[in-house]
Amino acid sequence: MTVHYVTHTLKTDDITIMGNVANTARVTGKTITRIGAIEGQEQQFPPTVHVNLERLEGEPQDSITLSLSLPDAIEMGIQLVAMGIENNPRPDIDGMRDRLAQMVSDLDQTLQISH
Repeated sequence: MTVHYVTHTLKTDDITIMGNVANTARVTGKTITRIGAIEGQEQQFPPTVHVNLERLEGEPQDSITLSLSLPDAIEMGIQLVAMGIENNPRPDIDGMRDRLAQMVSDLDQTLQISH
């Protein structure tokens, strides 16, 4: 059984997660991992993206993982980028577009090497 994956460090500022208003925690991004499908079992074990979050000091010290299908990761990512860059000046948007293109290229290169 072969599974290909690639992990990158994810550094974020404080993120608040909530179950409801009385149930909140502060976390930071730790890593983001793309895990490929299990060869021969792609239907049962499709590729996923895992976002690992770590609770900040003062919070119970457990980690939280957000596991997304690739289509959900893409949709959420596109929505988050669009909302995050809204009202930014054109040079900033161009810079983010260039960074995204480079990240996709780097990931593609990493996945080709791992095969």
